[in-house]
Amino acid sequence: PGGEWVLKEDWLRPGATIIASGSDQPTKNELPPSVMAKAKFVTDITAQCSRVGELRSAIEAGLMTADSVHAEIGQIINGEKPGRIGNELIVCDLTGTGAQDAAIGSYVMKVLDGVVPGAMPPVFDANKPRLPAPKLYDYDTIINNVAPSRELTEAVEDAFSQLANGRVDVPLPMHIGIAETPEAGPGDCHIKGGYIEGAPTWTVKLANVSFYNNVKKGLPAGSGVFVVCDATNGGPKAVLHENRYLTDLRTGAAGAVAVKHLAVKGAKSVAFIGTGVIAESMARSTATVYGFEQGYGYSRDMSKNSAFCDKMSAELGYAFTPCSSAEDAVRNADVVFTQTPGGEWVLKEDWLRPGATIIASGSDQPTKNELPPSVMAKAKFVTDITAQCSRVGELRSAIEAGLMTADSVHAEIGQIINGEKPGRIGNELIVCDLTGTGAQDAAIGSYVMKVL
Repeated sequence: PGGEWVLKEDWLRPGATIIASGSDQPTKNELPPSVMAKAKFVTDITAQCSRVGELRSAIEAGLMTADSVHAEIGQIINGEKPGRIGNELIVCDLTGTGAQDAAIGSYVMKVLDGVVPGAMPPVFDANKPRLPAPKLYDYDTIINNVAPSRELTEAVEDAFSQLANGRVDVPLPMHIGIAETPEAGPGDCHIKGGYIEGAPTWTVKLANVSFYNNVKKGLPAGSGVFVVCDATNGGPKAVLHENRYLTDLRTGAAGAVAVKHLAVKGAKSVAFIGTGVIAESMARSTATVYGFEQGYGYSRDMSKNSAFCDKMSAELGYAFTPCSSAEDAVRNADVVFTQTPGGEWVLKEDWLRPGATIIASGSDQPTKNELPPSVMAKAKFVTDITAQCSRVGELRSAIEAGLMTADSVHAEIGQIINGEKPGRIGNELIVCDLTGTGAQDAAIGSYVMKVL
């Protein structure tokens, strides 16, 4: 468990090798730092070991730095660095890597090729009780039973509230890049998750996106699953094969929460820059808590733009007008939603009405940016999670431009929900930067389990 040192230096034989795998959190330590400092030190990943491995303890003791590491094990395998050359003491710090998980995943799929799940009778050992296997909910079951609703929006609103209260454990997102090779890619996997204190479940989500070669084969470029786990016993409770449907729903619900708390009083018109599935989700979810009277849409693809406006007009009961330019849409709107690929700025400051609210959700990677930094710097700036927005959101671009810092942020949306910080107080320009949080995924995971 890594709660105490398990050996002493004078117990070790000449040429001993210590392979330590008990330390995988910043609170754990099995080996005396003095032993590590005298050894040829090898890691699985040095950056990770310096944060959560045995190496971390030696660094904190002032006896080593990351530069003290002789090699990562892969460098020795590849012949880049020597392994053992004599009777030296060697310590190998194993914290566990995603590379191992990727390797065993591929290996297991090869071994199980042709095996029918459930075909073998279960082996029951009364002395080794098991947790039940998770249920698999397929895409059709999910889309036919889960839809935008006030209850769902309120669940996401509560998640933001609990996040601001410090009652949500939500790590920063993880990104896996799938390089393009003859066998794979290109594509990206985004992993988010979280647990809301007191909830019956927690959720981890994989959103697989930008697999654009799929389009040539008539397949969608995105897919994904939610893994919902039981907070009582830790067991996986369900696998939701949602293909980004639930991700879009929870993103839309966040937009609805932003409108509820940030839109100018009496706002009547809304514009959508980018008219894909996220725009549809934003419009539908917002309708559960706020009634606009006029909508506008803009997309470079005018047929797609017109189809969006026709669909939303029919569904939501107020008129949507397709615009021939982003400027026309923005000039007519009290609230502006932006949900584009984030490759370029989508509006200008002089297009905005007094009291405009911009809700930006297109930037969720360090390469994306929808809004001019100058616009953000002049606005009351609200985030879903400031630490995350400063790394991958619109805020990142304003910080890089030297026009803002993290301290320039007025509030996180949860602080406004909780009344810790004021929301709108007049006709000020407000920008809300939504990068998507594990708190939302946790909230929708619990909500969906209740619905299903």
